[in-house]
Amino acid sequence: WEDGYAAYQRKDYTAAVEKWRLVAQTGKAEAQSLLGLMYFFGQGVKQDYPQAITWLRLAAAQGEAKAQFKLGAMHENAQGFAKDNVIAATWYTMASKQGYPPASDALKLLSTSLSPKELALASRLAQTCIKRAYKACESVFSPGTSP
Repeated sequence: WEDGYAAYQRKDYTAAVEKWRLVAQTGKAEAQSLLGLMYFFGQGVKQDYPQAITWLRLAAAQGEAKAQFKLGAMHENAQGFAKDNVIAATWYTMASKQGYPPASDALKLLSTSLSPKELALASRLAQTCIKRAYKACESVFSPGTSP
């Protein structure tokens, strides 16, 4: 973990990815989240949204707020997903409830473009996911969830 961080600080992203992948494969949520971000931004690897999503979902399922926030942003900005502001608000809500300020800010901004019905749905979906301890959150976002 520390070797990956040191490599990242040196901007040796390829080495950081190699080190963090080893840690991520052991199930460490923070490493999974960082690896997902490396794939999202194309740092040390070719930019690859499907790989980013895979790692971010693993981290998000363990309650990693940064990963939840990034998944929300990807839904909001149609990066690897079809644009879906209700799902974005759902991820932002989960991360915000864990005290992650960027998620609270993003939710506040996004809320201005959602109807009260959409906001209520996003809140309900987030609560369902939280009750499941973040496991299988994607299953609550089934087609037809949007109002």
